Amino acid sequence: MKRFKIFVSTAFLIAACNVFLQAQDLNTAIEAYNLGATAAQEGNYVTAIEHLDRALELGSALGEEGASVVTDCKNLIPQLYLRYAKELAANGDVASSLPFLDKAAETAVKYGDQTGIQDEVKDLTSKVYYIIANEAFGKKDFAGAIESYKKVLELDPTNGIAYLRLGQSAANSNMEDEAIASLQKAAEYGQADNARKLMASIYLKNALGAQKNKDWEQVYQSALKASELTDNVQSYKLLGLSAMELKRFPEALVAWENVMRADPQAKDINTTYYRLAVVNESLGNKSVACSFYNQILTDPNFKSIAEYKIKTELKCE
Repeated sequence: MKRFKIFVSTAFLIAACNVFLQAQDLNTAIEAYNLGATAAQEGNYVTAIEHLDRALELGSALGEEGASVVTDCKNLIPQLYLRYAKELAANGDVASSLPFLDKAAETAVKYGDQTGIQDEVKDLTSKVYYIIANEAFGKKDFAGAIESYKKVLELDPTNGIAYLRLGQSAANSNMEDEAIASLQKAAEYGQADNARKLMASIYLKNALGAQKNKDWEQVYQSALKASELTDNVQSYKLLGLSAMELKRFPEALVAWENVMRADPQAKDINTTYYRLAVVNESLGNKSVACSFYNQILTDPNFKSIAEYKIKTELKCE
């Protein structure tokens, strides 16, 4: 009987100790939470998160007793990661904000956040990558710009300006196919005019390169695409020249008429008249050809050929 009393007393003592230790752990968890909350109010976010992580660990070990502390920590930690990321970005340290944005998203998912923080993180991350991409673009670091613009578009796939800048970066990196694909997307998402101009400039560049190699079919195809995208005199000229070389005179006629209409007072308008005379002559339009040859009779560059055509070959009236 005496042993039993001793046993009961020992058991009671152990239970009392457990209660005391548990209460002590709860107080430690609460204290850690309070330290974290205070640090957060003071803007010391890294310190705050460290204290809250400790409070969360202690509270989790306490089960039901620590449930309230655990809930409060889980609600606050993702918010603090986001606040710190915003602070870094606002102060111009945009690259350093990315790891904290990642942690904000990660802890929001892990802790079952219901406040919409993940959407906010996604939006801010997209903006941060856009800033980084623009900085790289400004420094002509087109490889870096391409990488960051792609990250923007992973987060915001309808960002027309990002597609436009991606297309520019790809074009400057001689990645023509990727540039065209990106610019087509840019046109789809509100940047049609700018995208068309940039695509036209890519095709025009190709046409000029092909002209140097006298690859007239390539000149024709590229100039045609450029002229379809924007009203550009140089594109029409290249289209007209290549069409003449390829003996596609109806297409050449349309191209040179567009050149003439674009700038009737151009310094080289007599060259355009000469081309129109040759094309119309090739198409059998004698009277029209004669009228254009007559317009260049006083130009020393074309006088001889114009006189020959008018008097001898075409016998213009």
